[in-house]
Amino acid sequence: MDIILVEGLKVETVIGCFAWERQIHQPLLLDLTIYYDLSNAAVSDDLQDTINYAQICDLSAEVIQIAKPQLIEHAAQLVLEKLFKTFDDIEKISITIRKPAIIAQANSVGIRLERQRNDFCSRISE
Repeated sequence: MDIILVEGLKVETVIGCFAWERQIHQPLLLDLTIYYDLSNAAVSDDLQDTINYAQICDLSAEVIQIAKPQLIEHAAQLVLEKLFKTFDDIEKISITIRKPAIIAQANSVGIRLERQRNDFCSRISE
């Protein structure tokens, strides 16, 4: 299967559980691995045969910024749901979200979720 990659997408948003975190914007770094058939685009050289990467980035950032989630796990879930709902032909997505500079001793902390379209079938149809 073919893959669309987005690496290091920076999203400035309200994120966190503590009161002080709810008062500031913090950066999140997103990496997306999107499993999508790119064979038509590879032959046609036409944007209509693929997914617009800018749209992937815009939707991912927007859903997080609007929700202002407490947990990065929830932020990842929101992105997965939005992308599966928006793009019918995505088969699987792996998303990594890192919260840089929140722990002094670490460059970042983060999570990775991997889901297939079937994991969202009931939610997408609602």
